[in-house]
Amino acid sequence: MELAATLGNVFTPASLMWIVIGASAGIIVGVIPGLTATVAIALLVPLTLDLDPLHSMLMLTGIFAGSQYSNSITSIMLRTPGNPAGAVTIFDGYPMALKGEAGRAIGLGAWASAFGGIFSVLVLWAFSQLLASVALKFSPVEYFSVAVLGLTTAVAVTGTSKARSLTATALGLLVGVIGTDPLVNLPRFTFGLPELRLGVPFLAAIIGVFAMAEVLRLAEVPGRKTRMVTTIGRILPSWADIRRTFRPVFRGSVIGTIVGILPGGGGAMASFIAYGEAKRVSKKPEEFGKGSIEGLTAPDAAGNGVAGGAMVPLLSLGIPGDAATAVMLGALVIQGITPGPALFDGRGADLVYPLFAGMLLANVAMLIMGLTLARPLASVALLPRSILLPAIATLSFTGAFIATGQTYLLWVTLVFGVIGYLMVRFDYPVAALALGLVLGPILESNLRRGLMLHDGDASVFLTRPISAVLLLAAVALLVVSIWGSRRSRKKAAAKELSTV
Repeated sequence: MELAATLGNVFTPASLMWIVIGASAGIIVGVIPGLTATVAIALLVPLTLDLDPLHSMLMLTGIFAGSQYSNSITSIMLRTPGNPAGAVTIFDGYPMALKGEAGRAIGLGAWASAFGGIFSVLVLWAFSQLLASVALKFSPVEYFSVAVLGLTTAVAVTGTSKARSLTATALGLLVGVIGTDPLVNLPRFTFGLPELRLGVPFLAAIIGVFAMAEVLRLAEVPGRKTRMVTTIGRILPSWADIRRTFRPVFRGSVIGTIVGILPGGGGAMASFIAYGEAKRVSKKPEEFGKGSIEGLTAPDAAGNGVAGGAMVPLLSLGIPGDAATAVMLGALVIQGITPGPALFDGRGADLVYPLFAGMLLANVAMLIMGLTLARPLASVALLPRSILLPAIATLSFTGAFIATGQTYLLWVTLVFGVIGYLMVRFDYPVAALALGLVLGPILESNLRRGLMLHDGDASVFLTRPISAVLLLAAVALLVVSIWGSRRSRKKAAAKELSTV
């Protein structure tokens, strides 16, 4: 389809209107903890049933982009992740907010999310069919190696002690095995509780270890001794900040696009890997976790970069890359559209290529609407402490409960809130626990499937080229991290001796 005709289908008042409506609705819904992009799309799909297929998909992609970005606002202002990927935004976004740079963090998050989304859509537009064929080469062996790399990243970039990071990661993996065995369909470690047959709900656990733990920590200190967000400041990113963060944003966009192409990858894995890579190549890794703008923007770019990548297997093969695109697949089917290679030819091209252009505009709309709505949405964090703490606790319980409507999720949130509080108090990184929870089921199921497919031969993880490269990268990352940690301790010890 010619470019002029493609743009002509998108630059119409009706198309632009549905893009703006979708982006605005996504931002407003996504700022509520617990309402992930998947839930937001699922809630708003009924509104698209009377629209034509192009306008329907444009609105849904606008919701996707808007909710992906706005989830980071609560992470920055309230230390409450709106979705699993938002847990990484907390690492440097919340410290920036405590330092009076909340507006700067929100503005940079919007720029990074928009860049990641636009980059991934351009890659999708140019190489969708080629990338889909590459993604099909990934077997359980390669997925296992990707999960190992992600877990290694958790140990390498979180905490001041590698032993404590390893302990927290192991705890996450142990919690991840609770539930029904993925291959033989038998319960394990459920202690007779039927609610645990589906495993520990990830979102409730993440909200607990971050948001509820913060409420408990703040409530522990009386009066005004506790640091909280007191101002928002300038939201529009400066040119100097954009130049400084361009490289980590670009790398995060590439990582997000690649992970998005892999079915089941998801924004959380992409964000953690992008954060680890940004810290590994940074000239000031010691600033990560204390308000680094590189540490903030890299995972935000990766989180939204997943959106375009996930559309590759969806449109090319009819395979949803994540839960959000699975809902969008349902919307396509409802509209009478069957994704697959034939979609790129004939009448299908009349939808696909304008959709690509619309996704680009959706990210631009997200950036404009995000910067416009950021201040009123973020102002909630400036409420008095006596109102804010109960509000965060209420939002945490609501966010955990709203996904499935089961009351035991409230207990899960509270229990993990206590766990998170104790981990922070004794200097154990809760981020490592979170990534262990995310990657544990992926790691286990693909390890077992890989061994079953190759008659129990474990050497297949080293003889398949892609898997071998990923595992070598994981080993290299771990070695460099331990070496850097020892070097930092020696420098600190030498400095302490010189001052005696």
